[in-house]
Amino acid sequence: MQLDSVQIGVADLATAAPDYACVLGLEPARTAGGVVRFQFRRGAVELETGAAGIHSLRFVPDDGPAPAWPTDREAFNGLDVRVGPACAAAEAGLIAPDSVHAIDHVVINTPDLDRAITLWRDRLGIRLALDREFPHRGLRMAFFRSAGMTLEFVGSLPRPASGGPDRCFGLAYHVEDLAACRARLLRAGVDVSEVRDGNKAGTIVATVRSRTAGVPTLLIAHVRS
Repeated sequence: MQLDSVQIGVADLATAAPDYACVLGLEPARTAGGVVRFQFRRGAVELETGAAGIHSLRFVPDDGPAPAWPTDREAFNGLDVRVGPACAAAEAGLIAPDSVHAIDHVVINTPDLDRAITLWRDRLGIRLALDREFPHRGLRMAFFRSAGMTLEFVGSLPRPASGGPDRCFGLAYHVEDLAACRARLLRAGVDVSEVRDGNKAGTIVATVRSRTAGVPTLLIAHVRS
């Protein structure tokens, strides 16, 4: 299985679709069931009517053998994980440097990183690229890689005494030209932060603070040497 897309709930598709088209710099395709899909070179975002926030993650079969995946939500520690074919939509076409090219990572908050590793690496076979503590930030983070994208699980240090479900928090998108992307968004009236150094060496980032249907959104670019 490999990560295909992220589903985001919105109150009104007629309003949210143009907002996301502006932020992402892409035109969507409408799929069966009224879902609005924005296709990137890696991954996709699907808007659907419902409560605000990230609703779910969709995984699709790849060409190799894969372990049998659970079919119930409780098995995913509270996350809604949809398994099966992707919504049919056009392939990603030519994407401008000031538009979103890919999902970089999905941020997921968890009270129990060891539980997440047992599920995603040991049971489901998703590659764990890094498991690291950041004591100065009070965090431990585990990075799982799938289809060129990252599931970034974030837990507190020290580990909380009580458990609870995992919850999708936000999205980071990759752009080629962050300065041009930010300038385009500002011209369109989008609230976007100044460009700053990213937590990962060799990256710069900016935060999009409006027109994302309440989903915390980060733009990230790699600095060319």
